[in-house]
Amino acid sequence: MRKCVYCSSEILDNRAMQICDRCGEKVWGKKMFDAIKKTTDEAQEKGDLDFNSGESLENRRAA
Repeated sequence: MRKCVYCSSEILDNRAMQICDRCGEKVWGKKMFDAIKKTTDEAQEKGDLDFNSGESLENRRAA
Protein backbone atom coordinates (compact mmCIF):
# COMPACT_ATOMS: atom_id res chain seq x y z
CA MET A 1 0.00 0.00 0.00
CA ARG A 2 1.03 3.59 -0.60
CA LYS A 3 0.93 6.34 2.01
CA CYS A 4 -0.61 9.82 2.05
CA VAL A 5 2.00 12.53 1.48
CA TYR A 6 0.43 14.67 4.22
CA CYS A 7 -0.37 12.28 7.10
CA SER A 8 1.26 8.96 6.07
CA SER A 9 -1.98 6.98 6.41
CA GLU A 10 -2.35 4.06 4.00
CA ILE A 11 -4.23 4.64 0.74
CA LEU A 12 -5.23 2.41 -2.18
CA ASP A 13 -2.49 1.59 -4.67
CA ASN A 14 -4.75 2.25 -7.65
CA ARG A 15 -5.40 5.90 -6.75
CA ALA A 16 -3.71 8.43 -9.02
CA MET A 17 -2.93 10.88 -6.18
CA GLN A 18 -1.03 10.00 -3.02
CA ILE A 19 -3.44 11.90 -0.78
CA CYS A 20 -5.99 10.28 1.55
CA ASP A 21 -9.63 11.39 1.53
CA ARG A 22 -9.36 13.04 4.94
CA CYS A 23 -6.41 15.25 3.97
CA GLY A 24 -7.75 15.96 0.49
CA GLU A 25 -11.06 17.17 1.89
CA LYS A 26 -9.28 19.35 4.45
CA VAL A 27 -7.14 20.97 1.74
CA TRP A 28 -9.66 21.38 -1.10
CA GLY A 29 -13.10 20.61 0.39
CA LYS A 30 -15.18 17.52 -0.39
CA LYS A 31 -16.73 18.64 -3.67
CA MET A 32 -13.47 19.89 -5.20
CA PHE A 33 -11.45 16.90 -3.98
CA ASP A 34 -14.00 14.49 -5.47
CA ALA A 35 -13.66 16.31 -8.80
CA ILE A 36 -9.84 16.23 -8.58
CA LYS A 37 -9.83 12.49 -7.79
CA LYS A 38 -12.20 11.75 -10.68
CA THR A 39 -10.14 13.77 -13.17
CA THR A 40 -6.77 12.37 -12.10
CA ASP A 41 -8.06 8.78 -11.98
CA GLU A 42 -9.48 9.15 -15.52
CA ALA A 43 -6.19 10.62 -16.75
CA GLN A 44 -4.29 7.74 -15.16
CA GLU A 45 -6.55 5.20 -16.90
CA LYS A 46 -5.81 6.88 -20.26
CA GLY A 47 -2.07 6.81 -19.52
CA ASP A 48 -1.75 10.58 -19.35
CA LEU A 49 -0.08 10.45 -15.92
CA ASP A 50 2.70 8.02 -16.83
CA PHE A 51 5.67 10.30 -16.16
CA ASN A 52 8.10 7.45 -15.47
CA SER A 53 9.05 7.15 -19.09
CA GLY A 54 10.52 10.15 -20.87
CA GLU A 55 10.54 8.05 -24.02
CA SER A 56 6.73 7.83 -24.13
CA LEU A 57 6.49 11.61 -23.70
CA GLU A 58 8.87 12.17 -26.60
CA ASN A 59 6.82 9.79 -28.75
CA ARG A 60 3.64 11.75 -27.97
CA ARG A 61 5.32 15.05 -28.88
CA ALA A 62 6.53 13.63 -32.18
CA ALA A 63 3.04 12.40 -33.12
